[in-house]
Amino acid sequence: MGEFVKVAKVSDIPSGEVRSFVVNNEVIAICHVNGKFYAFKDECTHMAYPLSDGHLDGEIITCAYHGAKFNVRTGEVVAMPAVEPLEVFEVKVEGDSIYVAID
Repeated sequence: MGEFVKVAKVSDIPSGEVRSFVVNNEVIAICHVNGKFYAFKDECTHMAYPLSDGHLDGEIITCAYHGAKFNVRTGEVVAMPAVEPLEVFEVKVEGDSIYVAID
């Protein structure tokens, strides 16, 4: 597990939205789903396009380019053409601050 790094404020990511951030030279996406925050590498495992450009529906994000779908909580692929899961990161919220565990 990596070290927790402050990435954003809770108010930066409205419910049902996803935002992209650069943390320790890694581009990650954080999404806000039903009061919880999930973080993952902002890159579709199919063709490396940014998932933050896609559509978030509950815990499922759809890549805007080829339609691959992933569960943002687990990283699991739920629709092809992707076959590799997302790299997900542990998230904690303290007050209005969102922290992500990054190596």
